[in-house]
Amino acid sequence: MILAIDCGNTNVTFALYTLSGEKQGNWRLETRAQRPGDDYAVALSELLKADGFSLSAVTGCALASVVPEATPHLIDLCKRRMGIDPVVADTSNGAMGMEVRIDQPAQLGADRLVNAYSVACSGDVPAIVLDFGTATTFDIVLPASDKQSLARYDGGVIAPGVHRSLDALVAAAARLPDITIAAWPADQPVIGKSTETAMQSGILWGYVSLIEGMLGRIEAHYQQQMQVIATGGLAYLFAPHISKIEHIRPDLTTDGLYQLAMRAR
Repeated sequence: MILAIDCGNTNVTFALYTLSGEKQGNWRLETRAQRPGDDYAVALSELLKADGFSLSAVTGCALASVVPEATPHLIDLCKRRMGIDPVVADTSNGAMGMEVRIDQPAQLGADRLVNAYSVACSGDVPAIVLDFGTATTFDIVLPASDKQSLARYDGGVIAPGVHRSLDALVAAAARLPDITIAAWPADQPVIGKSTETAMQSGILWGYVSLIEGMLGRIEAHYQQQMQVIATGGLAYLFAPHISKIEHIRPDLTTDGLYQLAMRAR
């Protein structure tokens, strides 16, 4: 079994794959930067056991983390509790067989790198990876310029995430209600007739406009049409309103980590 570990700002996602690439399940624990590896091991073991799995079945592991303080604890989980040296996704790791064409490659977040790697492994290039996470990110994956590389990561765009934008708006304005982000109908009014519906329009159509505008500008920059691959928790809510989203891959990051672990075997 291969264990993929995706440590984000909010949650650590653990996904288990067979060696042939069949995903068996995924489990989440709250990200706590100073949580010891042993604590992760105990909590994860209980989650796996409830679904009929165990850490003892894991023979390979790959890790992507955007929380530097948590990274050594997750590495400790792999080394001491599973006896495995995990493959850690970062640009110093040979960029995972990809060209990274940005000014400071060390600043590239591991999740964005792995998402690009996952798209490269599936051959879906040129592509724009649209990730609805803590931030809303657009990452550009192009064909490689040399025969040795899988693909070329060519940069991207980072915009405020949907949830964080809404939280900041509500926190800054005492009279605005805390609204729920949920599935919107296709005929959601652009003009709100109440504070709540005005905010709903701002979140839905405001972000749809942001995303469509950025996708158009990116394609104009490269003078070509590109596949748009969406991932992240809100992808399913926004995709019905954005025609350029061709694929939704909720497991894009952990799929890439599986590929990375297999590449290292």
